[in-house]
Amino acid sequence: METIHFKTVDPVSQELLRDASQKGIGLNWERHEKQQPQDGFLRLGLCCPYGCMQGPCRIDPFGRGTQSGICGLDRDGMVAAFLLRLSLQGAMETMALHPGLCNTEIAFPAPLASKAAAILGETGGQPLSFAEILEGFRMLARPSAAPETLVRQAIRLGLLDVGLRGQEKSETAVRAVRVGYGLLAGEAIRIGVTGRIPQAAVEELLKDAAALTKPEVHVVSLGDWIPAGENFLPVACTSGETETVLSSGKLNLLLAGEGTDPGIFSLCGKINLSVISPANNAGIAEILKRARDAFDRRIPGAFAPDTALIAEGQVNLGSNEVLSALKNGGSARIALIGGADTLLHSLGHLPTELAKALRAEDHAVSSWGDAALWMMKQELPVGVLDAQAGPLTAVRTLAEAGRLPSLKGICFAGLRNSGEFTLALGLAALGLKVLIATPLPLWGSEKVRALLRENLAVAGGILAHFDHPVRPDEILDWFLRS
Repeated sequence: METIHFKTVDPVSQELLRDASQKGIGLNWERHEKQQPQDGFLRLGLCCPYGCMQGPCRIDPFGRGTQSGICGLDRDGMVAAFLLRLSLQGAMETMALHPGLCNTEIAFPAPLASKAAAILGETGGQPLSFAEILEGFRMLARPSAAPETLVRQAIRLGLLDVGLRGQEKSETAVRAVRVGYGLLAGEAIRIGVTGRIPQAAVEELLKDAAALTKPEVHVVSLGDWIPAGENFLPVACTSGETETVLSSGKLNLLLAGEGTDPGIFSLCGKINLSVISPANNAGIAEILKRARDAFDRRIPGAFAPDTALIAEGQVNLGSNEVLSALKNGGSARIALIGGADTLLHSLGHLPTELAKALRAEDHAVSSWGDAALWMMKQELPVGVLDAQAGPLTAVRTLAEAGRLPSLKGICFAGLRNSGEFTLALGLAALGLKVLIATPLPLWGSEKVRALLRENLAVAGGILAHFDHPVRPDEILDWFLRS
């Protein structure tokens, strides 16, 4: 474990990782290490994404082996189709999470509307509609469309994704949130929550739990931003630390909603932690009873975090609150840094070091997602945005206030799913400068990268990405050059 600092910057997390290793408890980091080296063909986009059932076909990136699929598809067509598949998957994820938006008219506020019109004119000329989804599926049925067509359709789906998200009504308030390992200090019945749990169910659980004392019942989120009443559920850790916290022995029950990783269920089975999921149809009384029974059977562990390890902040949701957060420090330059944890980087290192460096260069910084949790844990003076709509809300707010030129860039420190990639692509299509810190499967085709760059440039947008896990100083240089 001499390289533990490569896994996380948090000394408490490092302590828990060492303890888990000594106990023989395998976590997400061990699975990540066993996966190395990961598939280089997929990393480059040179593994065919079509569903023809004759493959999968791969193309040798070095030119020594096969240079086309069974059907004759070349590397440019393969990488372009890979881009389209990611964009299509992301748009579908957004539609699934917000089904009520599927029948709304897609519109963009000025000056974003002129940017959208420019890119739509470049990529086909037709207004956006939900037919973009069907067109994307049609193109991926069999290789027939040219790389140029595939790239344009991917960009249109990015715009569709941003347009859908923009129709959701934003709240006009702030929500308080507490973050950190101090939430696990002391003796209490603790229920962890992960995944998508209905807000009403969480609030009912909190209401009944508040009536119980000796011991108290504490409900904490494990990496998810879960609304509860006027605030967010206290967040014990980031998403990348969820399994680390579970291994600590400080939780008595896990409430696992949709989207919970399979590894979490497997870990809970190994450490005998009771799990309740929506499929169990358990009532609040049963949840509390099972948590109490587990608490009574607990074997006290050595992990005793300091109660001082709790940071407090507020999440800005409405336009006025977001604008106030973006003005943080009075700087004329604004940087947005957010996104999910990724095991390609030491957890917490990239977002916190980048935020410090940008503030030293007189940038006001706002954040969302896991990146925001890390900044809060280090008590950095940054604005905190909604985990889902944060970057888009910030962009729309700045556009409506006539301050969009002050936004110098948007950095996605990590991607949790294809939806976040499609959001990043859509923001770039609206003329914004966007950077994704994790490698994208586009490096197998110089032509596809050029097509993407040229199409986005019509509206003045940039989608920067790298063929390696990028360092904070590389991203800082990109922001300053922007």
